[in-house]
Amino acid sequence: MTTVRGFLAQATRPTPESPGRCPIQEVWTLGCHILQRPLAQLLASDTTESLHPEDEARWRDLIKRRTNGEPLAYLVGHTEFWSLALKITPDVLVPRPETEILVERALSGTIACGDRCIDAGTGSGAIALALKKERPGASVAACDRSPKALTVARANARALGLEVAFWAGSWLDAIEARSCALIASNPPYIESGDPCLDDDGLRYEPRAALDGGSDGLAAFAALVPGAVRALRPGGRLLVEHGYAQGPQVRVLFERGGLGDVSTHSDYAGHPRVTEGTWHG
Repeated sequence: MTTVRGFLAQATRPTPESPGRCPIQEVWTLGCHILQRPLAQLLASDTTESLHPEDEARWRDLIKRRTNGEPLAYLVGHTEFWSLALKITPDVLVPRPETEILVERALSGTIACGDRCIDAGTGSGAIALALKKERPGASVAACDRSPKALTVARANARALGLEVAFWAGSWLDAIEARSCALIASNPPYIESGDPCLDDDGLRYEPRAALDGGSDGLAAFAALVPGAVRALRPGGRLLVEHGYAQGPQVRVLFERGGLGDVSTHSDYAGHPRVTEGTWHG
């Protein structure tokens, strides 16, 4: 009979035959998920505690799926973003640490009580919920074209007790002119022909949330004029983009009429977020 301790030792032991073995910390995370216990309790399991055959089979299956590239967040059904515990399903992108730069930049400017802030293409609701957490007096709303994504985002808002308005829509079509203080977005920005879309990880995530068209800029071309119409004077647009897209996105911002355009790097030093202001 397999014990919990014995399975942990076997599953995390490196062997020449298993160069793609699941990292130890992820084996632990999957075990916590399967056995519904905190990490400290998992690692302190008694040497005689048996592992139920069904739990062992599920644990082995999840380890195999993770080794094959399936995102950990999909396997356990949740992840953390901006210190918020978010439900995650394959209907939404897995929030990345890089996107926290977008939130940081949004919060670096003044957001007064009652200011309208929009998260365009919200997915799991990560950006909108982070903004509402930090600026509870703001009027935060978010849209997405995917009804399934909105279901996830609404569930996250309820679980966190954060009041965010969600609606189904394409970018900023439904926003009143000159009504917004802030618009933030992490749109699809990978070129359609980029082979990375079929790599481990990304191939499991919703293609519509990744594929930015032939040049990767289709979403930005729609976002900028929509933002210029929706922003009030002094309002800001912030977008996440690929590390090599900064110059092209800045051109779109400036040609669209936004001023004070600048690009900011992520934690790895890659240009990641561009922002601009509508001066009226």
